[in-house]
Amino acid sequence: MANTPAPSVSLNEKAWRRLRKNTGALFGLGVIVLALLLSLLAYVISPDNSPSANEQILQLETHPPGFSIHILKKKKDHFEKSGLVAGLFNGFAKDYEPIPLASYVMEADSLRFAEYRGKSFKTEEQILAYRDIAGLSAAATSADLKALVEHDLIVKRTFWLGTDKFGRDILSRLLIGVRVSISVGLISVIISLIIGIILGALAGYFRGWIDEVIMWVINVFWSIPTLLLAMGLYISAGTWIENKLAMIFIAVGLTMWVETARIVRGQFLSLREMEFVSAAKSLGYGHLRIIFIHILPNMLGPVIVVACANFANAILVESGLSYIGLGIQPPAPSWGSMLNEYKDFIDTSKAYLPLCPALAIMLMVLAFNLLGNGLRDALDVKGKTA
Repeated sequence: MANTPAPSVSLNEKAWRRLRKNTGALFGLGVIVLALLLSLLAYVISPDNSPSANEQILQLETHPPGFSIHILKKKKDHFEKSGLVAGLFNGFAKDYEPIPLASYVMEADSLRFAEYRGKSFKTEEQILAYRDIAGLSAAATSADLKALVEHDLIVKRTFWLGTDKFGRDILSRLLIGVRVSISVGLISVIISLIIGIILGALAGYFRGWIDEVIMWVINVFWSIPTLLLAMGLYISAGTWIENKLAMIFIAVGLTMWVETARIVRGQFLSLREMEFVSAAKSLGYGHLRIIFIHILPNMLGPVIVVACANFANAILVESGLSYIGLGIQPPAPSWGSMLNEYKDFIDTSKAYLPLCPALAIMLMVLAFNLLGNGLRDALDVKGKTA
């Protein structure tokens, strides 16, 4: 009886099997997927979902992680309500004024409370009518107003990572900051891949004077420190681009194409001599078809690996720019700008303030590097089995 041949396994499936055996790569992939979800749902899950997580309660400045307090939501007379779509992208405008409470007593038609004024200040007793707190029409009964205030307008809030010097929730600002890092990394990597692949492909495929000119440009960019180059591009782009985030996309993207171009060029120098390229030329196919249809798909592995490394570098460059004040501008949260705001606390008992964004940056960079190393090993099929 003839033996049944084993089912064939594609190279992609073999690579996925090897990747699943790499614990570090899976950890990095999990962190990246979680970060993507957080960036999409940041304003849904953040304790403070106001625009830029910028709800300031100055009485609560630099309170430690795990601090809890009751907050009275005193309704505003006028405010502009945020739509659902706008709120998901930019945050939801608050229709109340937050008042921290040290203690309170519910009376028949008013709330007697002591407003919390900070760790070093004495409280002062105040009385507010339920109608003034809720801002409702006179038709509502006192019992209804009391129930509304007790159950909906007095909430207990816990600041799991503490508060900053403006009384803002650090956890919320970290979550909103994920969106900045992911968006800058993604757009910058796309820009670097487009430029790097095109220039590297042209240099490696045509060689000759085209290769010499492109390599000269690569060496010039390569000789300039990444952060210094990003600073120069950011400042020069500011004369014709007003959007700060778009300027960061361009500045960071234009600093990372060099590595992509060098790797693509090296791959093209090797692949252009392969038999399938000679066969394509003998069939009369044009250069663009051979470059983008025949050669490029055969070198996606190294491109994916360098894209992961560039993503990590983009996060570091953006954080560096924001740290020195050339990145995302306050009050919008960025991990780099948060480091700059909290750097004076590093040698105090409140060292957790700069440590939180620093650990977030470290974790994201580590995740992309682990995934990049795992993809490099999984896609390198030479001498390996599934």
